[in-house]
Amino acid sequence: MIDCIVLAGGVPQEEDLLYAYTQGRPKALIDVAGKPLVQWVLDALDAAPSVRNVVFVGLTQECGITSPKISHYVPDQGSMLKNILAGIDQIFEIDPATQQVLISSSDIPMLTGAMVETFLAQCADPAVDIYHSIVPREKMEQRFPGSRRSYVHFSDGDFAAGDIHVVAPRIAHAHEDLWNDLLNSRKNALKQAARLGPAFFAKLMARRLSLAELERLALQKLGLNVRAMIVDYAEMGMDADKPFQLEICRQELAR
Repeated sequence: MIDCIVLAGGVPQEEDLLYAYTQGRPKALIDVAGKPLVQWVLDALDAAPSVRNVVFVGLTQECGITSPKISHYVPDQGSMLKNILAGIDQIFEIDPATQQVLISSSDIPMLTGAMVETFLAQCADPAVDIYHSIVPREKMEQRFPGSRRSYVHFSDGDFAAGDIHVVAPRIAHAHEDLWNDLLNSRKNALKQAARLGPAFFAKLMARRLSLAELERLALQKLGLNVRAMIVDYAEMGMDADKPFQLEICRQELAR
């Protein structure tokens, strides 16, 4: 069994392309085929037997989002990192012996309980600090040909980042500066790559870096045991980040 943090903070500002859909309200509450965006995610977690408690970060109980697994509502802390840390602190209060935490964004509405279970079965080793989900380009473009995702180019292939991960909470407060930098540049893989040094950056730019080398360098340079988990479900990386991606999700779920 594992506890989960659902990150539902964030209100698009006027310069954000999603502002036309939110008009000053939280992104997580955008209607998608008759339900708020984040409610689809919670329904998937409800359907996953391995998920025990959900710590819901970013919105209050008054928002109308429901799930029998929500154990705590944590208000928005002002940044993604602070929201994650607040969620982890709450999970430690629930169970101080927690070794792994599932973290999910609120904007992957096509997630299902079966997908969550399959992913968790691949992330069973508590010695791993971060299981980071990635989706192969061919899987993403076959399932969602108009999604226009961003890809990172490795010698193993091109991959889009997923939006659901398993993390060892013991590393959270020990690497706050690192997490802050990585989260602030989460839409720019090249900025993230710079953290591992010029040789790493050059190999990534030349598409000669393998996933195995990435994991080795993360351990060597950052002291983190990282696993890039290739997942077969494009839905795990199909977030509603831009208006046309939101419309793809709406059309798929309306069916």
